Amino acid sequence: MIRKSLTVLVLAGIISFALSIPALAEAADGSITGQVVNVNDGQPVRNASIVIEGANFATVSNFVGNFTVDNLKPGRYTLAVTHPDFQTEKRVDIEVVSGRTTSLVIALTPKDTEKSEAEVFDKLNELMPHEALGREEKVKISKESINYFTPKQKPSVSTGGAVDNNYKDVQQSIVPRPRIDRRPPPPDYDIPYGPFDMFFRDYGTNGFVNTEHDRLSTFAVDVDDASYVLARRYLQEGYMPPADAIRVEEFVNHFDYGYNSPDHQKFRVFTEWAASPFDQQTVIMKIGVKGSEILKRERRPLNLTLVVDVSGSMGYDNRMELVKESLRLLVKQLNRHDRVGMVTYGTNARVVMEPVRADRTEVIFRAIDRLRPGGSTFAEAGIRLGYKMAHRLFDCEYSNSLVLLSDGVANVGSTMPEDIMRKVKSFTEEGITLSAYGFGMGNYNDVLLEQLAQQGNGKYAYVNDRAEARKVFVEDFIGNFQVLARDVKIQVEFDPRRVLAYRLLGYENRDVPDHKFRDNRQDGGEIGAGHEVTALYELILADKQAKGRGRMGTVSVRWKDPDQTEVTELSKDIELFGRIGSFERGRPEYRLAVVAGKFAELLKGTEFSYDITYRDLYHAAASLVEDLPGDQTRELLDLIRLAGDFREELSKR
Repeated sequence: MIRKSLTVLVLAGIISFALSIPALAEAADGSITGQVVNVNDGQPVRNASIVIEGANFATVSNFVGNFTVDNLKPGRYTLAVTHPDFQTEKRVDIEVVSGRTTSLVIALTPKDTEKSEAEVFDKLNELMPHEALGREEKVKISKESINYFTPKQKPSVSTGGAVDNNYKDVQQSIVPRPRIDRRPPPPDYDIPYGPFDMFFRDYGTNGFVNTEHDRLSTFAVDVDDASYVLARRYLQEGYMPPADAIRVEEFVNHFDYGYNSPDHQKFRVFTEWAASPFDQQTVIMKIGVKGSEILKRERRPLNLTLVVDVSGSMGYDNRMELVKESLRLLVKQLNRHDRVGMVTYGTNARVVMEPVRADRTEVIFRAIDRLRPGGSTFAEAGIRLGYKMAHRLFDCEYSNSLVLLSDGVANVGSTMPEDIMRKVKSFTEEGITLSAYGFGMGNYNDVLLEQLAQQGNGKYAYVNDRAEARKVFVEDFIGNFQVLARDVKIQVEFDPRRVLAYRLLGYENRDVPDHKFRDNRQDGGEIGAGHEVTALYELILADKQAKGRGRMGTVSVRWKDPDQTEVTELSKDIELFGRIGSFERGRPEYRLAVVAGKFAELLKGTEFSYDITYRDLYHAAASLVEDLPGDQTRELLDLIRLAGDFREELSKR
């Protein structure tokens, strides 16, 4: 008879020792280790109470749901797990073997639901990351396939006849890893999110990953900051930005952290960390990568194909005039060695200016002045025609780029970025990048523009006023259009002996499978001259005091040269020198990055921001105005205050 309350799954196996133990020797103690998860979504359950009956021992699960019970005499035990939000679970006859570790996964059922044992097994089968096995046969979890095992021996698992000798893969398939975290419940009041017809996509939120199960974190770089600029406009115009509009990495990468340029190579890697000011259990590590600088006179000449959206929606709120001003600023940065052509699209796509030398400014400005909005939006046709022009103009001695200026609306032909880019794949493989620049508030498609730029190996930026246009097309000109390296990927390997768990803040839509880091066919991100890339990790350390010196892991950066003929990899050890310091004593640039990342998580409403308020964040950032004076710091502080005031006002309604 199946009992509904039985939702504890014991996954274990027995290790054979290479050395035999003398029969007369005293039996060594054993241990139990495990993870507590929510049966509904596989998320770790922290602060669950674990009681070993008969051993007078109790402990609690940590931040990623893990617990360990050491120094248990060989025998059989009953384990009880309690949590105020979940039903109490018990497991009887857990066998502890001398000198060995028994591993468990305990799935708790929320108090408001009841599930049969069969339903629990079905749910866990959904949660298993089967793709980690690297084969078509998928592990089917059932009562018959669960065996005791210890982490030192490959467990026996039913695989439909297939045998996998890679213990790590099998282990990952059995123990659910923390996955994308759930969104928080909506507030009990209505939030006016501003203009309608704004299209965003939620890529989820990274959770903590146990290094015992996966010590590698791999992602493609991202130097875009459109999400920050969009959120800034929302707040300055009196609205809270939608959670889907927030990409944490783009908040972090909006700011200049003053990394020193490399001396004799393309990139330099930086690491620094401090205790988190928001969570006593974690430290926050910042990784920075700086590309080499080049002077404007030393840059490669440019072949630019301007693709301009002239559909009717570009006539709203003066966005076409801002496009024209942006193009004039861009053209003024060019010289006689550069070439420029122009394509427009509305109801149809057409060539409005064949490629000319960039010093023929009167011809180019005349074409810009003639731009008029009207008609529907055939974005696919405009991009295809633009790529055809860029292909005719292509020169391997040049940097070849499409520059798309649009509000992202597409209502004729293919309207999905995947479909559009599939039709021009051969051009992107040739080395022609596509950078997308967004204009407008209301009737704006962030998803299309962000994905076009990502798949086109270019940059995505949002231009909301003249000041931002000057920043994008004048101040950042060389970095935006001078590709330093292609398919740039970062892989961080953590030492499980020093780091128990890690969480990457952002980069959810830039995830790269660990085994494809050194696959030269795997797409990565592009970095321009002088660009900086910054990533933040929250870490749970094995030694909370983090004393002494030691290697915590390794950061590796891999890239292709602009001509995609040479592949280079650079690695740097993550070294700990003495005790980890407090957040307040960290460098101002470090604190700025942490505040920017946590501000994004607050706006997004992730479960890792539940215990943080805008007041807490404002207090953590206040000293930055003195320590790191400048417009960017004051602006961030003002935005935090705006968001906090707005949230407080709404909560009183």
